[in-house]
Amino acid sequence: MKRALPPLRAVQYFERAAERESFTVAAEDLAVSKGSVSQQVRLLETYLGVRLFRKSGRKVALTDAGRRYHSAVRNALNILEAETERTVGARKRSTLRITALPAFASVWLVPRLDAFQKLYPHLDIEISADAEIVDFNRSDAQIGIRYGGPELAGLDRVRLGTDRLIPVCAPSYPDAVGLETPRDLNRCRLLHDTYWRSDWPRWLTASGAEDCGGRDSQFYTHYSMAIDAARAGAGVAMGHGMLIRDLLARGDLVSPFEQTIEAEEGYYVVIPERARHIEYVRRFRDWLQDAMTGQDGI
Repeated sequence: MKRALPPLRAVQYFERAAERESFTVAAEDLAVSKGSVSQQVRLLETYLGVRLFRKSGRKVALTDAGRRYHSAVRNALNILEAETERTVGARKRSTLRITALPAFASVWLVPRLDAFQKLYPHLDIEISADAEIVDFNRSDAQIGIRYGGPELAGLDRVRLGTDRLIPVCAPSYPDAVGLETPRDLNRCRLLHDTYWRSDWPRWLTASGAEDCGGRDSQFYTHYSMAIDAARAGAGVAMGHGMLIRDLLARGDLVSPFEQTIEAEEGYYVVIPERARHIEYVRRFRDWLQDAMTGQDGI
């Protein structure tokens, strides 16, 4: 029996336009004209008998039917792409080069990277953990994960989420030192990340305990070291909610207080213009956005 499949080129153009929320940008990704994207989307809408997009200022937005169809299309294309790579197998391997903030790379990305690698088993991955913002003109990195920073010409920049801060420690630590209120931090050791030096002062001020700087302090050049020290019971670290959500959910860390504050910056994924057309770069960005969906806050 003949399958009731839509025009596959129209599906491909629709998926790109839906991801980018722009016919113009989708056309650049696909190396075709904006008119070609519009034509293929209209063809698909005619085939389906529903509107997939509506105007939203200078961009386009998915209708309810468009969102449902896009979800199904993206899943189907991801499966098709992954199985194609497994079948071809012997073709030349490609390398995805990522630059990321060390805290994000070690605490959030590395524990999850195997899930992405399983989708693309013939893709090699290189991660460079850089505290400083990398100049893509001098680096071979194809995609970056940044904490704040300016919006620069020649870079596609998408916000991944807003972070919130909350003190965290080992489950046994509050009872061991009698930690019940923010002012009790005076008898605790505070664990600091040198990249985020302002975290503790901002949280203490917001909690009305700005004069409670801790019994003593330890400073680490990598956030993962501060978190490992907290897990080992060495003191209280400032938790970045988007990074430590899994540790809190598993009970590896606890928060003795409910007070949270918004972090000074958010996380962004950026792609230089020279890498915009690379399919596996876009796939990593899409996977990253999906993995971080709904992770704002604590």
